[in-house]
Amino acid sequence: MYTEVAFQAIYGLRAGNSANERVTPDAREARRKVLESKILISALLSLVALAIPVLLGRTVESLAAPALPIGLYRASVLDGLLVLDLALLWWTGLQALPTLLGAGVQPLIETLPIRESTLRDAALLTTARLFDLPALSVLIFTPLAVGYALGSPWAGLAILPGAFAAVLVAIGLALATGKFYVRHVQGSRGGFSRAALRWAYLVLWTLPAFALFGFVTFSPQFFLGLLSLYEHGPAWALTLLASAFPFPLAALPLYLPGQFAPEVSAAPVLASAAIYLVVLAPLALWMWGAPREFARTPAVDAEPAGSSRGFRISGRSVPVAILQKDLRIASRTPGFALLILLPLLNSAAIGLWSFFGAPRGVDVFSVGSAAVASSALLAAFFAPAFFAIEVYGYAFTRSLPISRDALLAGKVAMVAAIYLGSAGLVLGITALAVPTAFAINSFVFFVVAELAAIVAAALVEFGILYWRAERSGLPITGLYAGASWVLLVSIPGLFVAGAPLVIFEYLRTAGSTGTGLLIPMAATALAELALVAPIALRTLGRGSA
Repeated sequence: MYTEVAFQAIYGLRAGNSANERVTPDAREARRKVLESKILISALLSLVALAIPVLLGRTVESLAAPALPIGLYRASVLDGLLVLDLALLWWTGLQALPTLLGAGVQPLIETLPIRESTLRDAALLTTARLFDLPALSVLIFTPLAVGYALGSPWAGLAILPGAFAAVLVAIGLALATGKFYVRHVQGSRGGFSRAALRWAYLVLWTLPAFALFGFVTFSPQFFLGLLSLYEHGPAWALTLLASAFPFPLAALPLYLPGQFAPEVSAAPVLASAAIYLVVLAPLALWMWGAPREFARTPAVDAEPAGSSRGFRISGRSVPVAILQKDLRIASRTPGFALLILLPLLNSAAIGLWSFFGAPRGVDVFSVGSAAVASSALLAAFFAPAFFAIEVYGYAFTRSLPISRDALLAGKVAMVAAIYLGSAGLVLGITALAVPTAFAINSFVFFVVAELAAIVAAALVEFGILYWRAERSGLPITGLYAGASWVLLVSIPGLFVAGAPLVIFEYLRTAGSTGTGLLIPMAATALAELALVAPIALRTLGRGSA
């Protein structure tokens, strides 16, 4: 069952992809590529855990929260670790579980003369295989990092219940919300109101991944608020906050002898930890059968049976049609939606921090520029993944006489739209913080100058993909399914997108201001586009179908 899920995830034959004549789909290759993807997710979770010794080091502790009691600071950091583990595992499940349903394995074996217990166990083990390496990385690296940071192996063992709870709750949330998504979002019909509802749900489900940015961006304000609550707030409010999941489980290592216990009474915190561990028992029992129920859940279309609707076909250019198709598919696919929403949410986080943090005007512009720069790099990093959408749009891009130029224009338009949307979000927040014409005009010039580099980066990445696809005989969708190509294709694009930003930052550090900063940046971006565009179009086989 797991091999079939991996095979369908990579080759997408049920989703409309076609088997290539020169390269036979291989189940072992599919398993290897899925393993690569799980290793990348596990590496991210491991890096989050390995940041704990740095955050709990004396230097960072003195800088991050100089007035906050050390026990409360450490408990907050460990709590943030478990929250991030839970959020990232939950997000991973939202990406993987629709693939489990799409493979259609469980409904097939349900028709065979197999015992109920075997059907349940098979679904459970298949689902567990989708989470195995990420979950193990949390259960292994979290206690190792905490034990090392606190200087005690017993502290590492004490965090294990919290790590286990984070894994269990994350998978449970993924199953519950994933089932709801498949039945009420993925299977919903079209229309503006339905699309708006789908994107609203997707924004909520993107928040777990966004928690990584929020934790880093808003941590100074969080610690200041915690300090204010500790010094001036009622004692019950701090106790209530310390009793919220998963804070009590995160604080367990700090109540060991020789550690700095949080400045909260031990009784309510330890009692809350015991309650949470007891509640995990029925959750575990529910999850014993939940994967089977999830795996055989049909995607329910909101259109009533037997109803008829009128459809209006309107003419539009091919690039606009491709862009519209990609947005519609992304609204029904969490993995693709994340590629669109993450740069936007990143810009919102940094922009809101600049607004509510109330730094000086020059700092606001710098922070806004950083938000646009990070969004630009995210857009460049995710750009090639939009070719995977063509698996779902097979009839549009392979059976119709659509040229590569038109397909390329649609994909570049998607990347540019993500970048400009992120930039517009930051520009609006910056205009509220610094309502001066000079700052706004400079910011607009910065955004427009970087746009040329974003287009050049997208052309570089797409050119590499087409070149490799032609040589290997694979469609781009199959080629890019491997996690190794995420890095091999995106790294050159990141260099192209980042070069004007590096020049801007170098000149700013050297003391340049105004046009002395923006003109060289714009010239670099335009030079990149002028150099890259002819080469990329030649590689694409310009004009061919």
